[in-house]
Amino acid sequence: MDISAMFKLSYGIYLICTENEGKRRGCLVNTVFQLTAEPVRIGVSVAKGNMTHDEIVKKGSIGVTVMGESADYHILGPFGYRSSRDVDKFEGVPHHMDINGNPLIDVNAVSQISCTVEKAIDMDTHTLFVCRVDDAQNVESTDEPMTYKFYRDVRKGHSSKYAPTYVDPSKK
Repeated sequence: MDISAMFKLSYGIYLICTENEGKRRGCLVNTVFQLTAEPVRIGVSVAKGNMTHDEIVKKGSIGVTVMGESADYHILGPFGYRSSRDVDKFEGVPHHMDINGNPLIDVNAVSQISCTVEKAIDMDTHTLFVCRVDDAQNVESTDEPMTYKFYRDVRKGHSSKYAPTYVDPSKK
């Protein structure tokens, strides 16, 4: 199988965050998509190995920040390649709490979405959270949403081992 065929699918770069019992957690994901219009629902895929995953399961809500193409590595790096077990990813990162009490990132954002989890579907290594959108807003920005293709081809970013698009280098 030519795994690079999956690179033709359209993805974005999103920071998903939750706060539970005073613990803020967040991670970079590339799979957030609209499922329905009435009511508005989105799907969010999160690797079970991410600490953020477990906190979403406990709290039952997610804050989603759609990142712009200008997002730099001091924002994306810690959320994509560091663990909340080792570092406070929110230290020095401008953010505010959404209507559900979850962090939304304020820098390099193009839109922000606050969600309540309605269903969690087990996808082996990941969970697909089906979420009702409780609130959403565009952020005043001239930036374009960052696609995963832009992240990979222009910014030379790589998938973490938890991303659904991760390819083991030995299998390339």
